[in-house]
Amino acid sequence: MTLHPQAQTFLAWLREAQPPRWEQLGVEKARRGFSALVDSFGDGPEMQAIEDRLVEETTGEGQRLSVPVRVYRPLGLSNEAPVVMFFHGGGWVLGDVESHDTTCRRLAEASRAVVVSVDYRLSPESPFPGPVWDCLVATKAISNMAGALGVDANRLAVMGDSAGGNLAAAVTLLAKDDPDVSVKYAVLVYPVVTPAFDSGSYREFEFGFGLTKQTMQWFWANYLGREGADLFDVDACQNVEPLADLMKADFRGFPATHVLVAGYDVLRDEGLTLADRLEASGVSVSRETASDMLHGFIHFAGRFETGVTTMRSLGRRIADQLV
Repeated sequence: MTLHPQAQTFLAWLREAQPPRWEQLGVEKARRGFSALVDSFGDGPEMQAIEDRLVEETTGEGQRLSVPVRVYRPLGLSNEAPVVMFFHGGGWVLGDVESHDTTCRRLAEASRAVVVSVDYRLSPESPFPGPVWDCLVATKAISNMAGALGVDANRLAVMGDSAGGNLAAAVTLLAKDDPDVSVKYAVLVYPVVTPAFDSGSYREFEFGFGLTKQTMQWFWANYLGREGADLFDVDACQNVEPLADLMKADFRGFPATHVLVAGYDVLRDEGLTLADRLEASGVSVSRETASDMLHGFIHFAGRFETGVTTMRSLGRRIADQLV
């Protein structure tokens, strides 16, 4: 399918402006630049309540952690509501609860659920598995304080975009063996899956379509504690643990999952392959391809109207699953 006109306009701007890529800026400048793109995120709906709080729990390794979260309660929502744990994208290096505030507002309104956005520690300061433990701890804490928060821990979903999709899958894998957490549904939005960089979509969209292969290699290098390297050593991908490289994970017992990919995205094929792996493991999987979209279109919904309509659809899907 031909690129959406709004995506064509965006790529034309990139070709003309030629802004530096994130890896060319370096971590700190890239973070400031990412946060400055607030106009691209669009405006979010009004909420009944938004609360920043600190939650605390123990990791699977016995470490006690405190994790900041932002809790969104949409207008007119009663107690004992379903809850969606949201893990933001940004390559594990960029982003926070502020950068994805509009995304979470839209998700809360569309899903009629309380949304908990997790402000996990970023890489390279906190490499793998640090962000995974933060997201798991937050999920466990919300489950254990469900009554006080006015949510139903038995109707809990996880959702993440890009690197957040990877974290959502990792949390769900860990939750299979954790009596404190029960994940009923997972939504993985153009997820980062594996550091192989060899799929057809990586070759097809390596440059010129927003997210590039080099940027993804830089993200992976930072996440895996190799921030001194310009690019990720592809040979080293054989040693990456299954909670990071999802192609190595055992998905038996994984809950029902929806996988959404963008048609013009280096991550497209690995997302679809992940869906196939889930299905082969006996998981109930639904697939969705936004064929005319670029990576990040839901987060950058201020530029892409498809991001707004797709979030409404995802919210309805989550609401149907969490009845």
